[in-house]
Amino acid sequence: MIEINGALAHKFISHYHAPECVMASVPVDIEASMAHEVAQILLPRIIASQGEFIFDHEVNIQLNPVRKLLLDYFRGVSNFHEMTVGVMKVLAASEKNISEGEVYMTAFDQIIYDQKPCQAVGIFKIDGKQSFIESSLMDDQLALTLTKGIGIKDLNKGALIILDQNEMILKVFQNHPDIKYWRHQFLMIRPLENEFYQTKNTLNLCKDFALKGLDEMAKVDQVNLLNKTVDYFSEKQSFDQSEFEEEVLASTEVKAAFHSYKGDFEEKHQIEGMREQFEISKPAFKAAKKYIKSVIKLDRNFHVYVHGQRQEIERGYDEVRGKNYYKLYFDQES
Repeated sequence: MIEINGALAHKFISHYHAPECVMASVPVDIEASMAHEVAQILLPRIIASQGEFIFDHEVNIQLNPVRKLLLDYFRGVSNFHEMTVGVMKVLAASEKNISEGEVYMTAFDQIIYDQKPCQAVGIFKIDGKQSFIESSLMDDQLALTLTKGIGIKDLNKGALIILDQNEMILKVFQNHPDIKYWRHQFLMIRPLENEFYQTKNTLNLCKDFALKGLDEMAKVDQVNLLNKTVDYFSEKQSFDQSEFEEEVLASTEVKAAFHSYKGDFEEKHQIEGMREQFEISKPAFKAAKKYIKSVIKLDRNFHVYVHGQRQEIERGYDEVRGKNYYKLYFDQES
């Protein structure tokens, strides 16, 4: 859990990424009167992004360049300016076709992670600025000035690196999820395998299994399985695979198919560490639930939304018309 209500920004620098990068010579010490407001401009969008990450490297974690630069800064081995210049060099080397733009780097205090105040560094890339009109009244004359600046929505990519004791936790944002360099070539990160990670992946597994795991399963039974899965994650505080299988999957054949599908799902999506027991992350459940649709689409004419009571819906075939049909039982209509 990350809280930024009391966060303060105390150092700031703006470099410019281009074929020939332009490095600012000194950072700005942010005045105390502006420290909280600057933090509240820069942080909300990145804090709202899903999941948490940790640094990674395919050979040795010690070889991750951004991690080493941040660790040296947090430990006092290097100063803020030296760290930011090093980060810019890593960014420039990570991908040839990165769009030009400013790169803001900010040092923060009083970011709360797991109920502890932590230091943090933010890296924000801005590909373009908005135009603003400023007005001022002097001697009964109104003067208009056209200036450029940034708002929260202008932060195209961001990374917040939080020092939690001797570990670093990252929140990462990018406006185009298909861009690979920010997470993989530049930061070199992987998801933190916490409750959010476990809940998100397990829900995705259950959704995929319901829709694709059993070829012979009727659409109405797929929707029923999705509803039972949502109910389980909504009502429980923790996930237990054995309990889930008993309450949701029920039959021996479906359980066996689920075990087989889980192995294929992990391999296909390159997921490691899916546990059979974990605390359910309600934010992860809420985010994943938006993509679970309990609806049966019939040609282009009807959508049947099913929220439960599987026994009140029947599927059949009318030989006279040569068409499939659903029969619905209900007490009232509104």
